[in-house]
Amino acid sequence: MDLALVLDFELDADKISARLYLGVMSQDQYVAHGLVSNGSSYLFLRRCDGRYLGGEWDIPGGTVEAGESPEDAAVRECFEETGLVAKCGELITHYTNADTEGRDLAFHTMTYKMNWKEEDLTNGIKISEEEHDDAIWLSIDDALDLPLVWHVRQTLNFARSLFT
Repeated sequence: MDLALVLDFELDADKISARLYLGVMSQDQYVAHGLVSNGSSYLFLRRCDGRYLGGEWDIPGGTVEAGESPEDAAVRECFEETGLVAKCGELITHYTNADTEGRDLAFHTMTYKMNWKEEDLTNGIKISEEEHDDAIWLSIDDALDLPLVWHVRQTLNFARSLFT
């Protein structure tokens, strides 16, 4: 059994609260994402129609594999989905929700600030065509006008207060 110490943030109308708790990783599913910045713009990927959350805009991320840390998963997923070599920064948000398919487990969705090597952009973003059909760099405010995956919208609303 793998144990994880988790810091969970919530943003209310006028305050930010945080909870620290010990979670059991083997019974829950962990998903790690990276909010990749290019100055004041951030990278968004549109999920392919016909897939889970198809047509919605997301950020690079995916399932944390066995024996992998969430930080390492965010870096791996960023490379697999965009071709960018990124370095994982601080945890921005951690959301927990019940399984949408009714299984007896919770999903933990963690988003990290991601730093990348500027020379990676010379060859452009190489999106994983199996998962995404478009990529775009936008400011947080402009991205909030898109149809976003739920956790991305919540993360951007929270990040807006941190990064602006």
